[in-house]
Amino acid sequence: MNTRVLLLGCLLAMSSQAQDSKRELWTWKDANGVTQYSDRPVPGAKRVELIGVTSSSAPQVAAPAKPAATSSAKPATAAPVEYRSLEIWQPENGATFYGADATVSVRMRSEPEVASGHRLTLYLDGKLVEGPPTSLEYTLSNIERGVHSITAVITDEKGAERIRSEPRVFHIRQPSTLEPRAVGPSLKPPPKK
Repeated sequence: MNTRVLLLGCLLAMSSQAQDSKRELWTWKDANGVTQYSDRPVPGAKRVELIGVTSSSAPQVAAPAKPAATSSAKPATAAPVEYRSLEIWQPENGATFYGADATVSVRMRSEPEVASGHRLTLYLDGKLVEGPPTSLEYTLSNIERGVHSITAVITDEKGAERIRSEPRVFHIRQPSTLEPRAVGPSLKPPPKK
């Protein structure tokens, strides 16, 4: 009986100590770009430190969090956001728009959402499209006919690129300015004399 009580006391003491101890977590991206997590380091992994807390120390942790949220300098020093994806989902790749006044609606999405202080920009044929810094929707108009490419980029507060989307290609087709009689199968040879 005494052995069981002693063993139970030791287990409780160890579990209490384990809750207060620091734990390590390692994260990295594999060759396919998938984020991996492990309790053991691998080459190129970043260390993430986790700290377990007991219920008696929870108010002490919560109190410093309020001043950090009100200070304007604290969000800049917060852990950097790691974007998993950024994609342009509208228009479809290879879409075709007809007419001289064609408008192209562009819609994007990122995972996670664009962080505070970061900027989402859209580029049409390598040129910046003016718009709000976090807008996920753009309407493009007055585009010349031909093939065009759009790309989205998220940059941080310092202007460093965080993630870039795959480019989307679309086509603008406009009516021909040539007379239909002067080209193609309707072209007739001059009459013979």
